[in-house]
Amino acid sequence: MSAATDFAELQKLKPQEAVDYLVARGLLKKSYAWQDVWQDEHGHQFTVSRLTRLDLLQALHDGLVKSVEGDLSRKDWMTDAEQLLQDAGWWGTKAVTDPADGEIKLTKFDAARLRLIYDTNTRQAYATGLWERVERSKRTQPYVRYITKQDERVRASHRAWDNLTLPVDDAFWTTHWPPNGWRCRCRVMSMSQRDYDQGYTESRPGAEYEQDAPMVRTPLKKQRPNVATREYVNPRTGEISQVPEEIDPGFAYNPGQARQKALQQLVDGKLRAADPGLSKAARRDGLKGD
Repeated sequence: MSAATDFAELQKLKPQEAVDYLVARGLLKKSYAWQDVWQDEHGHQFTVSRLTRLDLLQALHDGLVKSVEGDLSRKDWMTDAEQLLQDAGWWGTKAVTDPADGEIKLTKFDAARLRLIYDTNTRQAYATGLWERVERSKRTQPYVRYITKQDERVRASHRAWDNLTLPVDDAFWTTHWPPNGWRCRCRVMSMSQRDYDQGYTESRPGAEYEQDAPMVRTPLKKQRPNVATREYVNPRTGEISQVPEEIDPGFAYNPGQARQKALQQLVDGKLRAADPGLSKAARRDGLKGD
């Protein structure tokens, strides 16, 4: 399996799962710090820290959906978002009052902030789509391989996971499904039993510049690494959690699993509210309730 094959496989991912993820996050949430919406809550809530106008949140959300659908480029989304925020008086530095403590706090919307909003949300959306695809194909592709960009910008801790290959159902993927931090560019790819047994991947470093560069075999890392954690106190809620040391707080979750959890909670709520006979029939037909 080569780097070129990996890229080709990634492009086969239909964006519908990513679109569904963004659409499902239609519950808009006012927030005054990024910690206000924590990890798997992103499976059904969309927020932009300290952007307190729901109409602007809705417009940014809708634009992201269009972009993942392929109707809007990153550049076009940023152009539209900048114009939207300028017209509303939110471009540049804005003062907002935090209801948690009554303090006036500053927020800034500029090109760098828009890039971060776009990249974080679209990468999480595609990560969700990848998880759902991996889940569907795990009978024939029972392993998942971690892949970095293999350049100087890769975090040292993430570089250590490059070519790490573990079963789809390994608990490692519950907390280490990329992106694993702000601006993380890592990704994953499913793998067959045959390729796993082969024990290595093949790539041609510098192939885009040197067509005659030799193929390099890189052994798979099949041993699950020890996961050391650190204590993290959410400054907004005071809640204490254990976060893997190599992952930014707020990213130690699997967005695909978060989406499944959110959908299941929706089903549970509808079954509880339904007529008992209909609810029983739905469960018999495969819908799970609590």
